Amino acid sequence: MSEANESKTASSASGLSALTAFAGLKPKGACWYCNQPVDNVRRFCSKDCADDYRTEEESFSTRPV
Repeated sequence: MSEANESKTASSASGLSALTAFAGLKPKGACWYCNQPVDNVRRFCSKDCADDYRTEEESFSTRPV
């Protein structure tokens, strides 16, 4: 497999794991990242909070043990 394909596959896998992580988050009436109040349907108060949450989750899941 070429390096470009490996990179694309790795990127797709991390994006998929982030989507899976988001799917597991239940709406709780507050943003999962900053705890700002939101309605009972939303998980994040803004796209920025959702992106920051995803970035942190990815960094925690890729840390060497």
